[in-house]
Amino acid sequence: MEHELEKLSEIYLSHKNYTPQTLKSYRIAFKHYINYLKDHDIDYAKTSDVIRYREQKRDLGHSTHYIYIHICALKGLYQYLKTNQRHLLISDHYTYDIMEGIKNENIQYHISKTILTLEQARHLILHTKKIRKSIWHYRNHAIVYLMLTAGLRSHEIIALKKEDYLVEDGKSILYIRKKGQDKLIQRVSITPGVKDAMDAYLSRRKDTNPYLFITTKNTSPDQFLSRTFFMVMFRRVLEDCGLDGLGITPHALRHTAGMMNLLRGGSVEATKSLLRHVNIKSTVVYQDYLERLLDHTELEIENYILKEDFGGIYQSILNYLES
Repeated sequence: MEHELEKLSEIYLSHKNYTPQTLKSYRIAFKHYINYLKDHDIDYAKTSDVIRYREQKRDLGHSTHYIYIHICALKGLYQYLKTNQRHLLISDHYTYDIMEGIKNENIQYHISKTILTLEQARHLILHTKKIRKSIWHYRNHAIVYLMLTAGLRSHEIIALKKEDYLVEDGKSILYIRKKGQDKLIQRVSITPGVKDAMDAYLSRRKDTNPYLFITTKNTSPDQFLSRTFFMVMFRRVLEDCGLDGLGITPHALRHTAGMMNLLRGGSVEATKSLLRHVNIKSTVVYQDYLERLLDHTELEIENYILKEDFGGIYQSILNYLES
């Protein structure tokens, strides 16, 4: 059954001069939100319903930026419906803007996600390899291994196709598709270990699906992993590895890849290339974070005040990172 907001959201977008990418993002946001309302038999949402919807997205591990876009879309929609309620001849429920009391996500340009320790990252790779039995175990191991070493985003993993996986000049390569576009734009090298993991998974595939990673539960010949499925799958991987409850999200694997490259002595420029940042300012955030971990200003102050010796602080912090 169609929800009233399906038509009203399209009317709203038709009156806005948004870019094609924004239109696509907002349509996705509206689709998720309206499906949530349908699933909970809500015809006219209240502020509390939107808050529960936002909390559900957080619980599923969606990024702050992802939720920020959803809330922006809903704020614009409900403000438009309030302003044009009489003109659109719609219910009096829309004379009240339910989004007025809802604060959006706080976008902060620093690393806010959990970063795995060296031991946790090693355990995630080795344990997902050790427990492989069914084809989805092979898939999950390949995904985790790839994300931890190449710093791929979850939406890039989802969009990968078999044709994007090539061997050029003896090196295994992935071509990453730009979000919202179909052309290949970025070339990513993968390690021999990742290649072995991916090949082991692909050798067990008997389907004609063009996507590199798929669900074994969907029989559609061209279905890709949904974002929700990816989140559920990742949570199950963490549970299997005993790492659940630590705030680790799929994007944390990307942060970890960048941080590990700096910890091993890689340059900011090399880390920028690894993470495919457009602006090096995005990469410097990782360096600042690392330098802050290694900064012992507070202990030096305490040492100065109490005249105590806190030698070996650098090694202590590095030991902590590996614990």
